[in-house]
Formats: sequence, structure tokens, C-alpha cells
Amino acid sequence: MNGGEKDAVPVIECREVTKVYRGGKTAVRALDRVSLRVSGGTIIGLIGPNGAGKTTFLSLIAGLIFPTGGTIRVCGHPARSLEARRSLGYIPESPAFLARYSARAMLEYHAALHGLSRAAIREETDRLLAQLRLEEYADRAVGGFSLGMRQRLALAIALLDRPRLLLLDEPSNGLDPLGVIELRQVLLEVQRTGATVIISSHRLGELERLTSDYVFLHQGRIVEFASELAAGQMGRLRIELLPGSPLVAEELLTSYRPLEMSEAGLVVGVGGVQDVPRVVSSLVQAGVQITGVALEAQDIEQTFVRLYQEGDGS
Repeated sequence: MNGGEKDAVPVIECREVTKVYRGGKTAVRALDRVSLRVSGGTIIGLIGPNGAGKTTFLSLIAGLIFPTGGTIRVCGHPARSLEARRSLGYIPESPAFLARYSARAMLEYHAALHGLSRAAIREETDRLLAQLRLEEYADRAVGGFSLGMRQRLALAIALLDRPRLLLLDEPSNGLDPLGVIELRQVLLEVQRTGATVIISSHRLGELERLTSDYVFLHQGRIVEFASELAAGQMGRLRIELLPGSPLVAEELLTSYRPLEMSEAGLVVGVGGVQDVPRVVSSLVQAGVQITGVALEAQDIEQTFVRLYQEGDGS
């Protein structure tokens, strides 16, 4: 997340950001001292259970709500400033449009809000209608659009004037399999321009096709799990031991990360198949009696579930 030149202005810089929602006698701390620095040209998956603070986090970056504490800067400008808002595009989880207006009219209206000239408005509208496969429906009232078509229109509006930062909250809602594939292609094109994309999604399998960089929010805080995620995605080496064997000492695996250990066996996070002989050899030389070895791949969804359970202390 801190890729790029060290001296480059980060696309997002959050310092000790806290958000508390107050209602009557109760207060909900949605975010708790979140700090994050994101450089350009990356796609980041924002993951976490319901209620973890993901939508609040995106809304704060987009400047839709105020933080209770801390600071947020977008492309070097304070969040909510005109410069920051000009730098980003945003899709809420449930985008809404005035039903009577056409897709073309909605795009032209938002393009005008960007301050584009008449010629640029026409150019941007035509480009995005084509890119999001909305040309056939451009002059139809949005009220007759399916959920998937509204999602495409929302993405088109978010891409107006080629933003440096794109914030997406569940962007694949209502999309059919072809629409999901097209969304992925569009986001990869956006990344190739040097822009940054942050996606909050429950479709972890889709995120895995786009990125290996994640922010994991749990109970309003960012949970650091880069090493666990890397180990899980690269490989989990499951080693079965002879019944009655003594527990393996962690000192035997100093170059690797033991993920699970029991009398029946252990699971070690490894970088790939090339590490298997080294781990097995070190254990055998120490007198460990091995009855079986299997290298397992663990996808992001499995890794997320495991980390979530560990975070809850279960």
C-alpha cells in the first residue's frame, strides 16, 4: 500500500481517524484511530465483517461525513475540500437516481458539475456510455433500469473526468457474471492509468482476481495480517505426524511461520513448493516422524474467515 516513490504525495493519508456516531444515550465507535497511507496505481480490497466500519471509512475519504477525530487527506488535499473531491470518484452501496431522467442526462449533469466544457461533456458522456455498455440504453429513463444497469451508470458517473482515486462500495451488486467480468476489466484499465481503486466487497473471490493488497477492518480498527495473508495465499504445508510423536518445537521452523500445531501434526505457511523439501528435511533431521505431507492453497475467503475467527477469540 505504500508502493511508489517514497517522496510522492500519497493518494490517501489517514492519521488517527476516529468516527463516533452518537444517538441519545448511546454512542457507536465505528472507527477507532485508523491510520493508513496509500500510494498511486494500486487496487486495494477493503474487507471485514458487517459493522466493521468499511462504509464509514469510504464515506470519510469521500468527504460525505466528518471524522470525530484525526485527519484525512486525498491527493494531498484535506478531505471534503473541492480539490479532494475533484480527485476522486465514489459509488455508494445503493446508488439512487431520479427515475425520470435518462442515463445520458445523468452523465451530462454530473459532467457539468465537474466544470467541463460543452465539448468535453459530450466527449466524456459518449466515452463512458460506450465503455460501460450503456449506449443502447442511453436515452431511456433510469427508472426502468435493472439493478445491474444502475450499477453500471453509477460507475460511469464515478469515472467522469478520469479520477485519481476510485472508491467502490459493493460495486458488483446486481451484476450478472458477464457484468462482473466487464467490471474487472474496467477497473484494471483504470489502474493502468495510474489511478488507485479501493473496493469494499463481500465477493472475496472477485477481489482475489484483482489484487493481493488488502485492508482488513475489524471492530473499527485495521488488523495487520500481511504475513498471514501472504502465507495463506502462497501455500499451507500440512504435515501429519506419527501418533504419539512429541510436539514440534517452533525453533525448528525459524524460517517459516507455524500456523497450527498439535500432536497429530502441524500446518506451516510457506512461500511455495520450493520450500517443502527444506521444511521436511529440517524436521526429519531433528527426529520428527512424518507420515504425510500435503501443500494446500488457501484463498482470500478462507484466510479472511480464519482471521475473523481469531480476532473474535474463537
